[in-house]
Amino acid sequence: MPPPALPASATSGNTPATASSPQSDLQTLRNHIQTLTDLNNRLQTLRHIPALLLRPPATALNALPQASLLRHEFQELKEITEAVRSEKVQEALKAARKSEAAEPTIVGFDIRRDKLKQRHVVHEPCMRPPSPESPQPYRATEPKSTSLFSHAEESVAPIDLDGLPAYIRQHNKLSQHKLHVVAAKKDRPLRPPIVLRFVISDVVVVYLTLDWSTPEQQAVVVESATAFGPREQKPPHSQSDYTVYQQLSQQLAKVLQSEPWVPLQVFVSFLRSYENLFTESCTVCGRVLSAEVHTPPVVRVRKQPIGGYPSAWGVQHVACK
Repeated sequence: MPPPALPASATSGNTPATASSPQSDLQTLRNHIQTLTDLNNRLQTLRHIPALLLRPPATALNALPQASLLRHEFQELKEITEAVRSEKVQEALKAARKSEAAEPTIVGFDIRRDKLKQRHVVHEPCMRPPSPESPQPYRATEPKSTSLFSHAEESVAPIDLDGLPAYIRQHNKLSQHKLHVVAAKKDRPLRPPIVLRFVISDVVVVYLTLDWSTPEQQAVVVESATAFGPREQKPPHSQSDYTVYQQLSQQLAKVLQSEPWVPLQVFVSFLRSYENLFTESCTVCGRVLSAEVHTPPVVRVRKQPIGGYPSAWGVQHVACK
């Protein structure tokens, strides 16, 4: 005789209890992993904030207020802090800590290290010494300034519009590299945007476009710089036909992008470092012309000062930096 059938209540009451519990634990684990993954992705967006905070204070002397530049970043930091303190994230962190404490050997790196040791076991008298158990301690290095110009140069007061003609006359009186206003008319007031032409004879002509530093100030800063050959007859807003001057224009644009508030007189002093553009050798490869495109070194890097002497400029090719 076949065995008697079990009551319906006995079969239906036990089956959901055994099937729903593992599924519920698996879904909870997935939710915790997704929560921690989203939190980690948001934390990665904060990596650029220290670079903004470590800008030299003199760089922002004539810039916009630091609070307005970092308001969005600090708001994002506040939102991520609130997310970390939320009940959902705290529950996921507690579950992760509980799982790590329950299985420490699986979460850690001991298993991988033991397998690597077993793989390299050699039953011979000569064998290389085992790898160290832990990496070498971190050795702090001297912090390097991210600014191309020195602190003294960044502290120079910018030139206001009224003092611009006097600065040009004084510069041309003391320097062999001349500076002139382009298309200046006597009956037209001198107002930004102003185009200046900086000339290093037989080497380069650089057109500088000046604009207001801020709407509140009457100081002028360099907005753009374009380099041309000394005998090219082209308008300032165009581009040189020669690769060397195209590369030089790109390097000047990078300098102005990283140092947008550099005073005019500091930038003009920086341009004087190109007076030996076609005769100086690259400090990296030792060549005057690069092996790739046969152009001279147009990149300028700040050298470390030696003794009491101010730091000089190092020259490099674009491919050697």
